[in-house]
Amino acid sequence: MKIEMMTTGFYFTNSYIISNDNKECIIVDPGLGYVEVANAIKKTYKPLAILITHAHMDHIDGIKYFNDLPIYLYKDEIRVFNDSNLNLYEMIGRKSPFDGMNLNIIKVSDLEEINISDFKFKVYHTPGHTPGSCCYLMGNDLFTGDTLFNESCGRCDFPGGSFSQMEESLERIMNTFNDNVKCYPGHNDITDIGYERIHNPFIK
Repeated sequence: MKIEMMTTGFYFTNSYIISNDNKECIIVDPGLGYVEVANAIKKTYKPLAILITHAHMDHIDGIKYFNDLPIYLYKDEIRVFNDSNLNLYEMIGRKSPFDGMNLNIIKVSDLEEINISDFKFKVYHTPGHTPGSCCYLMGNDLFTGDTLFNESCGRCDFPGGSFSQMEESLERIMNTFNDNVKCYPGHNDITDIGYERIHNPFIK
């Protein structure tokens, strides 16, 4: 599998394109300012699905360029996805672009396994940044969204955020995964569990 990181939008949000030898791909968190990336993906790959770690606008806006794809979203995050206040579109003076679109949203649960072609993921519910934030594990690669960052974690002061839940989610991540697991966050640099266990001030 090949993993490419794309950073777009004025919040410098990371999305990821995971591809196989057959040029099939899974897209993780297509965000703001995504039109050029979306066009490049369509020219190079056959997109199969979108995985969303949480439903803030800077992680979901690019869905509008792939409205025919199944969208995997944690079951507790549906309300955030559908509410322009909770998903923060109102914060930037916009409305959700998905009104009237016939989206194929597939709700996932904690520890659920997702199999799409030869892509295999496992879901881990990690609330704190939002109620339905989750991480997706593929082999030794963990897509952490805005839960775990390089030497930091996601904000907890947005609607639905909870610092106590964030602490529990970070503890779960540290207790679940070994030091060699590579972490692909929603912002900032790629890291790994071992580094964060030592250098992240939010890890107890």
